[in-house]
Formats: sequence, C-alpha cells, structure tokens
Amino acid sequence: MKKFISLMICVAMILSSVGAMADSDSLIVNTVKVNVSSGSVTLNDEGMSVSATPYVNQNGDTMVDMYALVNALGGEITEKDGVYSVTYDDVEIKYTLNSTEVDVAGQSLTMSSAVTISDNGTVMAPLRFVSEALGADVTYNSESGEIVIVSAGGLDSGVNYKLLFKYTEKDKIGNSKEHWRFTKTDNFDMSESSYGGSYRFSMNDISFTLKSQKNDGTNSLEQYYLAMQKSYLSSYNRNVMYDKGKGEHNGVEYVYTKYRRLDTVTEAYAYKTDEYFYFITIQRSFENFETAKENTDVTAFLNSLEFDYKGGDEENTVDVAEIGLEKQLAGEEKSEYLDGNYRWSIKLNEDWSVNEYYGFYNKVTVTKPTSIETDDNYNYRYGYDYDDMNYYSSYSSVRDPLIMISTYSNPNRQTASDWAKKNRDDYEKTVNSEKYKISEIKETQIGQIKAYYFEENYSEDENEYVEKTYYMNYGDFRYKINLGYDKREEDAEGFKESVDAVIKSFVPGEININELGDALESDSDIDALNVQNEFKGDIFSINYPCLWNVSETDTGLLLAKDRSNYGMDTTGLLSAIFPNFSLMLSVADGSSLRAEKTSLSYYDDKLNKSTYTLEEYMYKNIAGMLNSSSSYLNISMPNEIEEVTLMGKKGYKADLVLTINGVNNVYYTMYFIPYDSENLITVIKACNESEKNTVYENALDKALNSLKLS
Repeated sequence: MKKFISLMICVAMILSSVGAMADSDSLIVNTVKVNVSSGSVTLNDEGMSVSATPYVNQNGDTMVDMYALVNALGGEITEKDGVYSVTYDDVEIKYTLNSTEVDVAGQSLTMSSAVTISDNGTVMAPLRFVSEALGADVTYNSESGEIVIVSAGGLDSGVNYKLLFKYTEKDKIGNSKEHWRFTKTDNFDMSESSYGGSYRFSMNDISFTLKSQKNDGTNSLEQYYLAMQKSYLSSYNRNVMYDKGKGEHNGVEYVYTKYRRLDTVTEAYAYKTDEYFYFITIQRSFENFETAKENTDVTAFLNSLEFDYKGGDEENTVDVAEIGLEKQLAGEEKSEYLDGNYRWSIKLNEDWSVNEYYGFYNKVTVTKPTSIETDDNYNYRYGYDYDDMNYYSSYSSVRDPLIMISTYSNPNRQTASDWAKKNRDDYEKTVNSEKYKISEIKETQIGQIKAYYFEENYSEDENEYVEKTYYMNYGDFRYKINLGYDKREEDAEGFKESVDAVIKSFVPGEININELGDALESDSDIDALNVQNEFKGDIFSINYPCLWNVSETDTGLLLAKDRSNYGMDTTGLLSAIFPNFSLMLSVADGSSLRAEKTSLSYYDDKLNKSTYTLEEYMYKNIAGMLNSSSSYLNISMPNEIEEVTLMGKKGYKADLVLTINGVNNVYYTMYFIPYDSENLITVIKACNESEKNTVYENALDKALNSLKLS
C-alpha cells in the first residue's frame, strides 16, 4: 500500500494554504544511514560529509547536522533571525533555534528536543522529526547499529496520522461526523492504513481497529453478539473463547467476546447508539496471557470512549472527520519488499504493492488495481441470515489481481513436487469439474530454486478466473505463491510480464527458527500437536491440540481441526438427510470429533412416550443412515459393531464410510455409550481420506481418549 506520510500536506489542506504539488519524478530519493557509535554517516552507502558528529542528547534523541540531512533528503534550508525554513515539495516547515516548537504550514507541533548550535557552529536537529517531516521512513537496524532514513521522493496529498498524533499536544482523537472520541496514550500511534471507514491504530504492540456503521434499525445488538461468537470461533481464526458478555458504558449498550490462540489474544466489542453501531477489535501478543487480559492501556482506552462527540473542542481534540477520510493513505511505493518475519523478499513493479495489513499467520498479499472497466463496479449488499445466525456481505465488483505468499515449516521434509501433487490431487477430488479446469503440474525456475505449479481456470457467473499456485522448498522451510486474477486482465498490455516478474523475483531468506517462537502456521501445525489445551464444558471435558477449535453445543461439544462455512453448510444438509441422527457430521475440511448427550425417549403415533434401549437406538439410526445412500452420496459399513469401553463405560462402536460422487471418502467412527436410564452419549469421530492414518488422526484419537464427563 502506498503510504501517505505528510502531516504538512494534511495541515495545508485544512488551511488551504499550499499550492500545486511538484512533479515527484524531479524529487530526490535517497537513503541515509547514521551510526552514532562510530560517528559515520553515509548517503546511498557512500561516505557523507557532515560538519559535526551525530550524538544522542539527554532526551534520548539522535541529533544530526540539520543542513546535511535536509539536503540529502531533497529539501532546501535557509536561515533568518534564528528561524530555519525548510522547503520541500512546496511545503514549508519552520524551526526556531533553541525551541521545540515547529511551524508546519501554519500549524504548531512540538518536538521532544530543540534545534541547537554545536561547539563548532553546526546546526543540530532531532533526526527523527526532521526526517519524518520530510516524508522519510526512519528505522533502526539492531544488527548494524545504524539508523536508516529513506526519503519519500515527494510528499502526497494525504494525512500523516503517525506524525500528527506523535507530535501534537492534543490528547483526544475523534470523528465529529461519526460521533466517537477517545483519549490517546503517550504510546499512541495511528496506523498508516485506514479504509472503508475503518481506523487502525496501536499502543506499543497492541493493535486496534475501530469501525462505525449507521444504525438503520435492520439489525440488533443481540444479532451482532451471536455473529461475533460464531465468526471468531470459525476454523479460519483457530480461537478459543475465554470470555463473553454484555454491558453498558456511559448509557451505551455493548457486547463483547474475548479469544485466545497460540500467538495472540483478541477482544471484539460492539456498541449501539440510536445512530450508529461501533465495532472495535483489540489484538495483542499471547506471550503473557494474564498480563494481556489486564492491560492498562486497553482498559484506559475502553474507559475513555465517547459516542456523543460532535466537534467544537478543537483545542483538545484532533478531529479526523475534518481532515477528510477520502484523502487518507494510499500507501507507499516500494521497489522491493522484505518480509520481516520470514526474511523473504520480492521486487515490485508498476502498480503492484504489498498490503501489509492483510497479512495473517504466515501470509502476505501483493495486489494491483484491476485494469478492467465495468459499469457495475461496486454494488454492495449487507444483511443478516437468520437461518445461519450470521451476517453476510456481497458485492458485484471486479477483483484486483492478487499474489499471496505463504511460508510453512517442513517437519516431514516433503519435496516441493510431492507437495504440489498432493494439493493438485486434493483440488481435483473436491472441485466441480464442470466449473474448474485444472492443468497438469509444471516445472519452472524461481530465482535459483526449482518450483512446481499448476493452473486452475474456473467460471463464476459469466466471468472466468485464473489461479496459479507455485510450490518450492528452501532449507527447513517451504513456500507457496498463489496468483489469482480475472482472465480479462490478460488483455491488458504487459500484464502477464508484470505478474511473472514479481513472482520470479521471489528470494527466500535465512530464517532463525528461534525467532518465530511458538506462532506456528495454520497449515504446518504438526509440531504443535503435542501442545495441549484443556476444555471443560457443562457435560464433557477434553484435552486437544492448541491450534484446533473446541466449541460447546447445547448438549455437548465439537472439536475440529479445521471447519469452514462450507463444512457447516454441509452439516445442515446431512442433518436433513438423517432426521433420526442429527449428530451426523459433515464432510469436514479436517478431522473432527463431536460428543453429545442424547435422549433415549420418543413418542409413538398415539403420543405414548416410550424409551429405546441403547441397542435399539443404535441399530435404528445406523440402519437409517445406510438406507439413505443415493447416486450422489453412498454410505457403507465395512466392519461389524464392536463392544468397547469409553469414558469408563461399556458401549458400542460402529464404523461407516461416506463417499460423495464416488471420489471423496470420509471415515466415521461412532460410539454409543450409556449415560443413565433415559439418556445415552453419542461420540462421532470424522476423518477425511487425506488425513486417515496420519499424525492428525493420531492427535484426534488422543483427544478422544482424554474425553471425560465433567
């Protein structure tokens, strides 16, 4: 994403005092490196002349030769009566000698250290503020001990939230049009990506997202509460909920849910006023779960929330509505991107940019705006599905071309060709052959690494889409690169060459496994199978792998390695097929286990109440399933019913195999265990063919053996 980092332009827009922008092609793009320990300063890796050695002052700020730094970053500097005027891209910043106050296009900001004169007469200024005011990125390389400043090559007409909130003396952030406001902390930092009405910010390592939505009376807070619980417990998030509830804050009702997983703790809040719903997500590290739960910054933020702010307090509040959302942050053009976690790099060209805010687990996406013109560019639909108790959103829009790069560990030393073949075979078994056309596996070269890929072409409505997936190995890790685009993009001149250049530029890096900690990827959780969580419900308790999901039902629990909306939809289908056995699981995306307490009682045609024996219930339901086979769905019973002991009780076990379209097998092991005279326990273990007799089934069996009555 192109990153707008100019507070000066922001202020100029407010005051309407800045003229036309200069052509950014004429501006300088340089890299300055400063090493305080050695006293060295370089410009584009060559020695740079400075009049005084950089140093760290009593405030902890790195002070540098102001003239040398400004000139290196492409600005011009003049002095009159102790006021140093820096001009850059038609923006003027005024620094006053021995003062921390800075005038940026008529607005005053405060630095932590003043501009001073050194013993040899050199003008010294705080490196970070001067650099960021000129739109540069400032980072610290701990390995080399260098401060690295990369100039922006021009200022853009956007909002530099980071600089604005870092150096303003105003202590509240608000939006007068959406009526929210809160008090910022000393460590507050607004994100450089706010889109679709969503604001992102952070406090040290805690990230926040705040989004408002008009309250049109269609939805209720209770519906959002249910949807939040369902959404965060989906397979995609791999969360375990540790708290949920409802409350009132300054007369405003709200609901919340809290989750944890191996690497993060997440809280989700929804507030409701007569005019708006406000949705807030808070996420931070799982390193210390108890500390994360009680974080004082989070508590202070939540306590300071206001939902009746309508402006008029400019002395104390930065009103982002006055800045203009449509002017915000289109991202930073980079010629190269280096993933900080997994050390790989790629080169970008034309309009391709890295969307760092859509990275999750081990994935980073690279996108470019679509070249396809359409009259129906954006037709958004939003509502609530009462049958599924979930919110849906859909829109008719041409998808932007997207590249997703994923990093995985390789504990089983699987070759790239075998990995590609397995994934291709899985696709071929599960997709609709009338809509999907899958190529054979092909070999290619990405840098110095041999890669294997296959292509899918699929139709959706009247359009055709292309997906290519590349697989490669490097050392202890393996990489997958997914490419997806509308086939009409191929008509754009240079599109294929541009895509190929980005993918072929991929270079893996040396990863220190110890730096990754315990945050394992969702597709490579083999190493984490022995890390156990414990779940205690009203009826059952179970120990299970930490990356898997457990949810409590009204009559039991569901443990799933992975579970998508497709799997949940199929559950409803199978429940309809087997009305006498509603516990039957779907063709799950991964291994799963369901345990429930079920009544043995029933009513006959004359409404006389009767009770099955355990054996009667078992045979009736198994027979009902076997008789439900069809041309689409075949159910078979390969083994005889066995007597077993589970949870210390003697019962029965039966194996069934469900086959869809003759290709996709799901293996079910069902247990029927006595509970009391009127109830039994049913336990169903489901395992896809791809996971049968693997470490995943072993982990599922381990969880099954740990199952106990609470």
